[in-house]
Amino acid sequence: MIERQYTLKELRARKNKTQRQVAKDIGVSTPTYCSWEKDLSNVPIGKCIALANYYKVSLCELKIC
Repeated sequence: MIERQYTLKELRARKNKTQRQVAKDIGVSTPTYCSWEKDLSNVPIGKCIALANYYKVSLCELKIC
């Protein structure tokens, strides 16, 4: 079964958080998080794991990883 994939923007909206809040919570700068959300740069695997944990989804459900 194929799992649905979510963008960072969708997941952030579900948590009702700002880009700045998420960036602070996972320990990156706001511009870095914004570039990930816009798919302008690759997300390191360690931060993919942090994002999956933060949003309570599996790595397979993250569209960026």
